[in-house]
Amino acid sequence: MLSQWILVAAFVLVGFYLLKARRNSNQQAIRRLFIVIALIAGLLAVLFPEYTNTLAGLVGVGRGADLLLYAFVVLSLFYAVYQYRRQLWQEKVNTDLARALTLVQAKIDQALDDREKG
Repeated sequence: MLSQWILVAAFVLVGFYLLKARRNSNQQAIRRLFIVIALIAGLLAVLFPEYTNTLAGLVGVGRGADLLLYAFVVLSLFYAVYQYRRQLWQEKVNTDLARALTLVQAKIDQALDDREKG
């Protein structure tokens, strides 16, 4: 029983921490929705572990613990793909910013050279 309360507190703390992150409104709404769903599912699995066995039986998995492991693996893969795509996007943004900065610096240098000559 104590372990359930510790896990419930951990879920609540993780939820508050993750909901604090700032994103644009669409991403933030979708992210919060998934976080809330995951937190509710986690809390239900901790408070009512017999339901995970029942759900596992309904989907054809032997035990609730196996079902949770499979769900964790799948969600981890989704997260890894999401982070990879996000990293690629961030690299593109950084490249675009570096190019723009270089072009602006070249224009400034050219203007200063023209000013010194003229």
